[in-house]
Order: sequence, then structure tokens, then C-alpha cells
Amino acid sequence: MKKLLCASAVALAVGGFASAANAAPVQWTLTNVQFVDGGRATGSYVFDASTGTISGVNISTTGTEGTPAATFVTTCNGTNCSAVPPDPEQYIVFVPADNSDLTGKQALYLDLSSAMTDAGGTIPINPPQGEPEGQPEAVALRTKAFTGVCQDIDCEALPGNLRMVASGQVVGRAVAAPASTTAVPMMAPWSLALLSLLLAPLAWLHKRRQQR
Repeated sequence: MKKLLCASAVALAVGGFASAANAAPVQWTLTNVQFVDGGRATGSYVFDASTGTISGVNISTTGTEGTPAATFVTTCNGTNCSAVPPDPEQYIVFVPADNSDLTGKQALYLDLSSAMTDAGGTIPINPPQGEPEGQPEAVALRTKAFTGVCQDIDCEALPGNLRMVASGQVVGRAVAAPASTTAVPMMAPWSLALLSLLLAPLAWLHKRRQQR
């Protein structure tokens, strides 16, 4: 009886603490990303698979004839622009810091060959490829990576002056939390209540033995 209760208590404790062991965010670095004109894109961003959010964006592209260099520090989130992808773990739209009016500004669209997860790893960026005849331009662009110039305030219209990504990948590695800010795991309330119920009989048995 005592061994069983102890084992159950340990299992509950582990279950209670497990809620604190969330997946760590992953930093994804653009690697060997090259445009068809020879220009390059470099930098990184952090993706949290548990919340589906992107942060820590710091991406730059080199310029070429007719297209200036650009820097991107955030993503489309529905308030700063309309190009919010339904699957942010695979299709991402990066925009510059000043995104109150995106007219005439560049946006970087990245379409990955598979979804990002908390496991990290290497994911190729989809290269330009032919599309079936008659396919709408908006659908065709969905499977490509490129920079484009926004045509309106929230980049809702199809971008112009497209600059396609020819090759490259993103490489993900877990972001290590600083030792000084490591959170102390807290037991979930339901686990604490059940653990108390399991330990109560042990306390009663111990008291009875002492009285004898």
C-alpha cells in the first residue's frame, strides 16, 4: 500500500511539473539564400511552435540594379499589413520597421518546403518553379519565395517588382534560456490536490504506528 501510494505521488509530481517543460523557441538562420539576380538574404528570426509566433527578426537583403538593399525586423500580423499567412510555421511575410504605411516599401516572402517545429533542423526554401496554365497569380506566388514592393498601405494588393529567391534554406537551433532567468517549475493546482489526497493515508498510518 505504502509503495503504491508513493509511486502514485511521484507520478503526479512529474505530471504536475511537466506543464512547465514547454518546448523552447527555435532560432532560424537564413543560410545560403540567394536571389536569381545574384543578391543575397541573410539574418535570422525566432519561431515559437507552441504559440505560432515569430520574434527577434533581423534580416537583410543586398541590393541590385533597380532594387535597393532592405532590412526586415518584424512580420505581417494583421494590424500592420494584410498579408497574414494562414500557416505561419511555413509561409512568412517579413516587413520593415516602419510599417504604418507599406506603400513603396519592400516585403520579404518566404515559403518553406515543410513546416517549422520545435525540433529545429534544416528546411529548404521553395525555389521558383513553373505553374500550371490558368492558375491565378496569387496562388502561383504562394509557393515561391521573393521580395516585392508593396502597392498600398497594408500590402494587400499583389506586390510589384518581384525578386525571386533561387535557392537557400533556414537552419533552426533551440534558443537557450539564460541561466539567471531560469524559471522554477510550479506544480499544477490539480496535481497538488491529488497529491495531498494520496499522502493523507500515509500520514494517518504513520500516526497510528506512533500511537502503538
